[in-house]
Amino acid sequence: MQTFRATCLGVFAAALLGAAPVLAADAALTIAVRSSPPDMVSGGDALIEIVAPGSGPNLVVKANGTDVSKDFRPGKDAGHFVGVVRGLKTGDNAVVARRGAQSATITLKNHPIVGPVFAGPKEQPFFCETDKFKLPDGTTLGAPLDKDCGVKTVVSYFYKPKGATGPKDMKALPTGKPLPADVDQATTSLGVKVPYVVRLETGTIDRGIYQIAMLHDPTTEAPVSPTAAPKAWNKRLAYEFFGGCSGMYRQGADFGSAGTVLDDQFLGQGYVVMSNTLNVFQNNCDDLLASEVAMMTKERAIETVGAPLFTIGFGCSGGSHQVLLTADNYPGILDGIIPLCNSVDWSRMGQQSADTVVLLNYFKKPAATGLTDAQKVAILGVPINVNPLDPIARSLASVCPEVVPKEMIYNPQTNLKGLRCTISEHGVNAIGRDPKTGFARNIVDNVGVQYGLGALNAGKINVDQFLTLNEQVGGFDDDGLPTKTRSKADPIGVEAAYRTGRVLHGGMGLRDTAVLEIRNYSDADTNVAHLKYGTFATLARIKRETGTRANYVVFLEGQNNGEYSASRPGGDEVSHDGIKKLDEWLTAIVNDNAAGAKAEKVIRNKPKDLTDSCWDRNNQRITEELTFSGGKCNAVYPTNAPPRMVAGTPESNDIIKCQLKPVDMADYKVKLSAAEMARLKKVFADGVCDWTKPGVGQVKPPKTWQTF
Repeated sequence: MQTFRATCLGVFAAALLGAAPVLAADAALTIAVRSSPPDMVSGGDALIEIVAPGSGPNLVVKANGTDVSKDFRPGKDAGHFVGVVRGLKTGDNAVVARRGAQSATITLKNHPIVGPVFAGPKEQPFFCETDKFKLPDGTTLGAPLDKDCGVKTVVSYFYKPKGATGPKDMKALPTGKPLPADVDQATTSLGVKVPYVVRLETGTIDRGIYQIAMLHDPTTEAPVSPTAAPKAWNKRLAYEFFGGCSGMYRQGADFGSAGTVLDDQFLGQGYVVMSNTLNVFQNNCDDLLASEVAMMTKERAIETVGAPLFTIGFGCSGGSHQVLLTADNYPGILDGIIPLCNSVDWSRMGQQSADTVVLLNYFKKPAATGLTDAQKVAILGVPINVNPLDPIARSLASVCPEVVPKEMIYNPQTNLKGLRCTISEHGVNAIGRDPKTGFARNIVDNVGVQYGLGALNAGKINVDQFLTLNEQVGGFDDDGLPTKTRSKADPIGVEAAYRTGRVLHGGMGLRDTAVLEIRNYSDADTNVAHLKYGTFATLARIKRETGTRANYVVFLEGQNNGEYSASRPGGDEVSHDGIKKLDEWLTAIVNDNAAGAKAEKVIRNKPKDLTDSCWDRNNQRITEELTFSGGKCNAVYPTNAPPRMVAGTPESNDIIKCQLKPVDMADYKVKLSAAEMARLKKVFADGVCDWTKPGVGQVKPPKTWQTF
């Protein structure tokens, strides 16, 4: 297991990294928490491991003065003792281990199971949906027991019958009886063959509904505990994150469309699989809260089954936001990630969607009548049938989930004190409020952006079309409504978005993370959220900040059968083989006891055959470093640039609000008359974007593991 943060040294650090230490008889006794950072324990429980080398008196463990020695059992390595300390009070707790003359103390800071831990004050109001959340047998969790939507934890058993095609075919396991005759078999990644019987735990953590699934046969195995792990467990965790992005003020009634932790992809290989409804962006589009929820849910899994070798996080769209930002901002929650249909971060998505919507609105104006479809595509950079009602764009305005009563929703004419359902409002703990309006600070900006500049310089539109476009394109106001003037972001909010990690930096914890991105090509689709260029925006940031992209591998294929699809007939090589390779990579990192920083170990342990690849229309694999343009893969799957890249922003596309410079003729490959230059300077009276400089307020986050 990789530690959440680098807090443990010496013998115990070696144990956390997966190596069995060689213990000297006189080595010091050590104690550490295995389930979370010691200052971020939640729910009153913590998995503790004590290394007490040599022989001597019995080990004595006390928590806040109470003897809890009976809760500890010998671990798999000599001199190791493992136990869950329960009943911790909110705040600081002292856990002391003593053996003879040796002793060690650790202070655990415990937080309520409803949070917060590091994500800041809870959003209010909050609508419970436990009575809508269905278990596989069709029952629900019932009404909440308190104002924080808590319920009694439920442990259920299900099995996969022979011939089943998916989670929907799972059956409830009869209690007190032998296994049914139609139980299927599973073969784990370690080659262990077991009945396909699933232990499913459902409860509430951080106000979300969590589920933890694992293969476990209750008819032949002891109850699950950190010292009695299931026979099938391969000592690995998988955390699934789900997409969307218009959710707020709600708990969530499911994991999204057909989402479930019971997918065979990881579960059948012996992984313990988990998720939480607040790791569904359709329920919660705040990546900061999503990281906290993931940490707390993972903590619960470790306290249930024991410490893993590593944790893989995976998810598509909004799920990709969560895995990337969690890995960069809160390293150690996830050791390896699989971002699918990567769209980078919500700030970029808000910007991209805002640009797309203002241009689509412009195309409806009389001034744009003369533009051909080809010219519109040249300006947009994406297909003109792109969906203008993208959920991110909708979230720029106050469009609330259906669970929020209409009379509670903000309206600029009739209800100024109502709930505002904007992306900025959802991220207010990080970006703050405007004291004048009381609204969350706006971070949508297009001042100085020369829309269609690339199309002009390529000769696809003329000067008059370019000037008219930029004269009339407009922007959004604080309510997300179209305006004739450009959108102006709050500089304080913009700086906060960078400083707090809401804009993916790429050089924080991500440098220590093994990444396998699996992308299904969808640039010809109508979903502006999943453009292929998101991959290269991510890679550009990582390489700019770390000097390399060697820890990041990309698989690209045609879109056929969903986020894990493989374009080869009858095959799923990209998904299963990709997971197998990431597992191989992470296992090698865990077993690397040689000197070197974590980032070095990540790079040097990457499997030699795990390289950037695409599969062409004939299902042939092409192995080459994938880039924004050029190469064989781009000939098959060309990259579309979003509107702001057409306007000149760099490949990293992480400039929210650009620095301005005077209009400069050097920017234009066509000759402008004196009258046209005068018109251009009038349009951009304050200047145009200077893409050679960092954005306004663009700073590096000061550290990982920030608290709010």
